[in-house]
Amino acid sequence: MTLVTSQIANSSAIPAWSGFVYQGKVALYHAIRLLVQKDNEAFCLKVETLDDFVIHNSVGSVLSIHQVKAMKSGNRSAYEPALKQASKVSSQCNSKTIRWFHVSTDLDDFTDRAANVVNGEFLVQFYVYHDERYFVETGFIDTALNQIVTQYLADNRLLTTEQLVEHKLAKLQMLLASRVNLAHHRNQNESINKFEAADSIPINFTEIVDCLHSVAIHDSDYDAVLFRFRTKLLERTDKLLESHQDNQSIDLNDLFACRHFIASMNTDRLTRLYYSKVPNQNNISLEGFSVNSVEMYLDIIAEIKGIRITQDLPHYFKSDLGAFLPTSMQFRRTNQKINIDEIQDNVTGMRRNPIVQDVLYDYENLIVDMPSPPFRLCEQSNNASKFTDISETDKNRFTKINNVRFVSVRDASGEINDQ
Repeated sequence: MTLVTSQIANSSAIPAWSGFVYQGKVALYHAIRLLVQKDNEAFCLKVETLDDFVIHNSVGSVLSIHQVKAMKSGNRSAYEPALKQASKVSSQCNSKTIRWFHVSTDLDDFTDRAANVVNGEFLVQFYVYHDERYFVETGFIDTALNQIVTQYLADNRLLTTEQLVEHKLAKLQMLLASRVNLAHHRNQNESINKFEAADSIPINFTEIVDCLHSVAIHDSDYDAVLFRFRTKLLERTDKLLESHQDNQSIDLNDLFACRHFIASMNTDRLTRLYYSKVPNQNNISLEGFSVNSVEMYLDIIAEIKGIRITQDLPHYFKSDLGAFLPTSMQFRRTNQKINIDEIQDNVTGMRRNPIVQDVLYDYENLIVDMPSPPFRLCEQSNNASKFTDISETDKNRFTKINNVRFVSVRDASGEINDQ
């Protein structure tokens, strides 16, 4: 187990992160719902400006202000300070501005918070979702988003499949994430305060419509496949973090750190991550990953402490054994030999898959879901002696690649964490 100071142990940003992810999804839900309702005034969405999110018209006036609270309490009184804060927002507003309050829990009282002109407090209403409920749980917001996107597609006579809806939602969430990251960059690097940075990155409704009308991912579109790969990783990480955030027996900090690292990867590094997860793949394709393979990868990160994310790919390091790379490979009695031969085929002759070669050269150990003790690639492959027409330098490189070791999750945990 990794020992850290109490300050580090208690500094996890998971609760704040969870609330922000929820509020972002609520913002997307409301924007799409306005499109379903054919609201012609809504022009752009801004997050973290006047309130959690705001809808503006084309001349900059505020159509609606939204405060989002992902709290457990079912008592209306627990929300009163936030309701009062929402009632006082007046900048860029007019007499028609609506103030909405979103919650994730069923409250004992959903009546409007009345206006108080003397105190400068405006009417605040609890938001009602398309299912006529006044709340949407954090675990149900994805379903609500799925339903409202499906409704939009049906109303606009667009092809609707489960895969298409997932694709469009992924594009919408990455659109929002990219704008938030840009605002953070401007705040950190351009001497712009947080409000100005957030105010400078609106999401226009035309961009949301473009995402909703976007075509499905084709297998030959490598950038789109990698986009889907990243999205699937982030989605499953979000679900793991959300479902276990109150579980004190699981340390989620490594998963949380990896999520942000993967979200910021450029295409080249994301390609290396794609192949490193299952290096027996010949090319990038939609068939190259699944929910199960993603979860096998994340399970390793959740189980073994001390992940390193400062460079290249998330990995572990032990001074006497080198770097350990998490993978999604699963070696069973019937498929182990096949997988080993496919990996060797990918590096044979220095021409088949240079990305896999580089990954295997840079990392001495691959963490694999398997029941057997550790073994090296050269010990199980019949192709190790079949290299021809290679230089002496290449031979040295292949020698190291052929010494790559496959280690089970249990053995890797013991070696890395000295259990």
